[in-house]
Amino acid sequence: MNYQHILVAVDLTDSSQTVINRAISIAQQNNSKLSLVFVDVDRVVLEPRDQQSLEQQLKALADQSHYPIDEALIVVGDLHVKLSGMVKEMGIDLVVCGHHHKLWSRLFSSVPKVANAVETDLLVVYLDH
Repeated sequence: MNYQHILVAVDLTDSSQTVINRAISIAQQNNSKLSLVFVDVDRVVLEPRDQQSLEQQLKALADQSHYPIDEALIVVGDLHVKLSGMVKEMGIDLVVCGHHHKLWSRLFSSVPKVANAVETDLLVVYLDH
């Protein structure tokens, strides 16, 4: 499939680079635009200090990517709702996210909600750590 704009949902942990690298491999094949997003699901509003810290972390990931990043966004809210809206607003044709195969992740995974909410292709990257 030829993807034009790929959105990578990251959680700002060490495993984020694994998810980004997988998206980059697809983006390189298609010369796609690549955007990153961090969705803060634990807060309603970001304090300026927290916003700045998250922006620095996201910028560090973008700088390590060795691929042009079209946009790096930080949003607050439910992951599936925010990703669904971004897909429509930004013309995203592939969403890439990670999933840890641990007990808590199996019980409370957001992947089924994301899969049901986004109206585009979804790649879930297995994260073993």
